Amino acid sequence: MSLLRVRFRPASFLGTPLQADTMFGHFCWAIRYREGEEALSDFLAAYDEGAPPLLLSDGFPVVGESYYIPRPTLPSRSTDFESVKQSVGVKEDDRAELRRFAAAWKAIDKKAYVELNTLMIRSEPLNGADIMHDCFALRICPQSMAIRDESVCKCSSWNDCPALNPESRKFKCTVAFPEHASVVTTHNVINRWNTTSINLYTREDSYPFHDFYFLAQIDGDKMSKDRFQACMEFVRHSGYGRDKSVGCGAIKDLTVEDWSPPSAEGANAFVNLSSSYVPKPGQLSRGFYNVHVKRGKLGGDYVLQYSPWKRPILMIRAGSVFEGDPSAVYGVLVRNVHYELDNVVQYGYAFPLGVKVDAEAF
Repeated sequence: MSLLRVRFRPASFLGTPLQADTMFGHFCWAIRYREGEEALSDFLAAYDEGAPPLLLSDGFPVVGESYYIPRPTLPSRSTDFESVKQSVGVKEDDRAELRRFAAAWKAIDKKAYVELNTLMIRSEPLNGADIMHDCFALRICPQSMAIRDESVCKCSSWNDCPALNPESRKFKCTVAFPEHASVVTTHNVINRWNTTSINLYTREDSYPFHDFYFLAQIDGDKMSKDRFQACMEFVRHSGYGRDKSVGCGAIKDLTVEDWSPPSAEGANAFVNLSSSYVPKPGQLSRGFYNVHVKRGKLGGDYVLQYSPWKRPILMIRAGSVFEGDPSAVYGVLVRNVHYELDNVVQYGYAFPLGVKVDAEAF
């Protein structure tokens, strides 16, 4: 098994979230179009043998050389709030400062991502309160959720930080972080009987200011690095997700490189980096997680002949934390997900990143 890191830059807006199961579908169609139906059947059959040839993470932001992952789903205790409040010197009798502190806590709690290395050096053991404390102590930049660069950040306390205190005008924050612009675009509603426009509707499109990356684990046999790169080139040329025919989902500056995960000594748990995790019966261990219902859609030639919709499936989101061996395989390739086609499957595997968590935390 080897690990790869794939980085690319959007050349247009992305209409479909960068989730592992959607990317897996693109890989399957790449194999089908490049190598034929039999090659795809052999590839999928390997999953039934218990040796997945390809595991994928979701796609996450890259800012410069800072690679982000979802902020782990860890519960906050009331004692954590009190201990951090005392450590940064918030006065109990200062109601205005108490309100600012509570608002700042919520602002950090809403952060979707944290820089990978910043998290990993705090993963022995992983503790949400420690991350909060370092944000208020400005060891972690609350804007970028990465190690604070004092040459860029001039804030002297959390009250000076615009990310924690929007009322602060002492410093202007110039730190780079994952951000995007939202643009409302007007479209026509077309009458398919007479090909005329009958109405208008608007859609909000998101244009990221940063690159993206995702991680892949390949077995080197059924999925070699050369085969993986060829499939990625196919995806680059054909586009990702919906509305590809009108330019949506275009990507450029594609790079594929070998990757070694940051080590967590004594790892007894993992952060899941795939929003497509469907545990096998009896496989779900103790942990903290959020779920979502995914109703996948067909791609390729199938959309011209059959209903595009798959059956809805309950999946575990990226950022969830579970107790268990991070080197094990978690999840399953879900079958019988389409109403007409028996050969259609749904990707349902986790992508584990090893961390250490106190057993008492579970």
